[in-house]
Amino acid sequence: MAFFSLEHTHKPRHSSFASTLAGLRTRAVASWQRHRAERALESLSYDTLKDIGFPSVDKANDDKTAR
Repeated sequence: MAFFSLEHTHKPRHSSFASTLAGLRTRAVASWQRHRAERALESLSYDTLKDIGFPSVDKANDDKTAR
């Protein structure tokens, strides 16, 4: 005999519209944080980027490896 409890069933806490808005808000916040991090990295000097291990971009070298 199996016993099933309704105590652990998943019931949505928000309506579909509210969860969609919450998802959009989460994505917008994450996007803005990525944007701020990119702006902070762009403001650093090349030597500082090199010191922290940020990869350098060499367009001439990338074209040769792509072939």
